Formats: sequence, structure tokens, C-alpha cells
Amino acid sequence: MRYLAFAFLCLVWGTTWVAIKISLEGLPPFLGASFRFTIALLILGIFILGKKISLKLCKRDLGIISISAFLMYTIDYGLIYWGEQYLSAGVTSIFFATFPLFTGIIAIFIFKNEESSWNKMTGLALGLLGVTIVFLDQLLSTEFDNQVMLGSLAVIFGAAGGALSVVLIKKYLSKIHPVSLSFYQMLQGIIFLYLIGFTLERSHELILNPRVIFSVIYLGAVGSALAFALYYWLLQKWSAISLSLIVYIIPLVALVMDFLVLSEVIHPRAVLGMLIIFSGIAFVQLDRTRLQKIIHKIKSSWH
Repeated sequence: MRYLAFAFLCLVWGTTWVAIKISLEGLPPFLGASFRFTIALLILGIFILGKKISLKLCKRDLGIISISAFLMYTIDYGLIYWGEQYLSAGVTSIFFATFPLFTGIIAIFIFKNEESSWNKMTGLALGLLGVTIVFLDQLLSTEFDNQVMLGSLAVIFGAAGGALSVVLIKKYLSKIHPVSLSFYQMLQGIIFLYLIGFTLERSHELILNPRVIFSVIYLGAVGSALAFALYYWLLQKWSAISLSLIVYIIPLVALVMDFLVLSEVIHPRAVLGMLIIFSGIAFVQLDRTRLQKIIHKIKSSWH
């Protein structure tokens, strides 16, 4: 069941990038994200009522959740939706793969949660190189289109905002029940999204055809509510490092689905950049103690 749940998460989160692209055919980015998380919030609320999960929080926690909600939903998801208007689903997923790299940067340099080391610094440098290659590939293939440049920067900045949100939660809110945390964060997050959507996108024509409606329902019910529930369940069974392997698989699924559903072809330079980003993530997550034990055993076997 654990491996099936892991495979399901990889498939679902790999296909959400294509679903976002389809939803943008009929909905503006911030309102599209708002509709998605409204569906997810309703499902989450029903689950909380059924399980009778307590939603009591202190004012201090609510304040931090409000900040994390703005970072996760307005900055992260809002900018990802906005940026994907001008990028393919596969390329968007590659840029978002920088999420763990930004998490490492924030944890090391801003909150001092972790010590800097050669493997983490190497990983961050490789990640930056990979992002640069993918970014330049997009500019070269689109002849330095301004919208593509802004869209790429928006997704990268969105990933940084989401990473900051996760570090804040890890540092200050780790004792809160994950379902309660998700409910309050999502509730405040969609308020921010709706405010921006109704302010900036009121004149945008909504095209609610079956294709767009299905993609929004899929994103809300399967890609958000069900997927996050499975993720938290797996997090209780597996280590965070094992579960983080999802980061490597999601862009690969997204690239395949992008080709099959939307007929997008990825350039070799972008694939090279993605592989370099993956190697950077691997270095950041490298367990030096475990590596030293492995090296010691290899040396012992030689003698």
C-alpha cells in the first residue's frame, strides 16, 4: 500500500502541471487557483467534521499561519499559475523542482536551522547552474520573449516563496495537527487569491467548458485534497528523505504527460538543466554520516 500510494502521488502531482495548463484555457491564473483550493477546502472541511478534528489554535500560531498562507498560496501557487500561462507544463515543473534547493538556502542562511557544508554548497551551486541552463533554453527557443522571461522568473520566485513557507512551518508550527494546519493555511490562502483575482481579473472572460471544469475539479479533489492526505499518511510511515524522492519523479511525469496530452516537445538543453538540478538536490539531501559509513565499509573490505 505504501508503494502504491507513493506511485499514485508521483502520477497525480506529475499530471497536475498539465491540468493547470488546461484550466488556464478558460480561467485567469489567480481565480483559477482560487477555484481549485475552494474545492479542496470543502473536502478538507468535510473530513475534519467527520473525524471531529480540533481546530483550536492560539493567536500567535494564527499569525504565523497567515504569513505562511500568503507565501504558499499567493506567492507560490499564484505565481506558478501566472507563469505557466507563458511556459509549457513540463518546463514549469522543472523550474518548480528548485523548491528543495530554496528550502536549503533559507534553512542554512536565513534561519540557521542547518549548518552549511561542502555537499550542501555544491548542491546549491549545481541547482543554480541547472536553473540557468533551463532559463536560457527558454529564452533562446522563444527568441528572448519578455513574457517567457517573466513567466520563468515568476515560477522560480514562487518556488522560493513556498520554500520559505515550509521553513516557517517547520520552525514554528511543527506541533500543530497537519490537517488543522492545512485547513487554516488553505482558508487564509484562498482569501488572498480571491482578493487578487477579483481585483485584477474582473474583466477576464471565463470559459467554463467541460475540459476546464474537469481540470479544476481534478486539481482540487485529487491533486490537492486526496494527494495531501496521502502525503501526510506516507510521512508518518516513511522518512522525509525517502519521501522527498517524489521531487525527482514529478518533473519526469510532467514532461511525458505534457508530450502525450499537449504535444509539447522539450529541448535537450532543458533536460540537461533538469538533470543538473536533480544532482544539486541530491547533494543538498546527502547524509554525510551515512556516506562516511559506506566509504568506511568499502575501505575495510579492501583491507
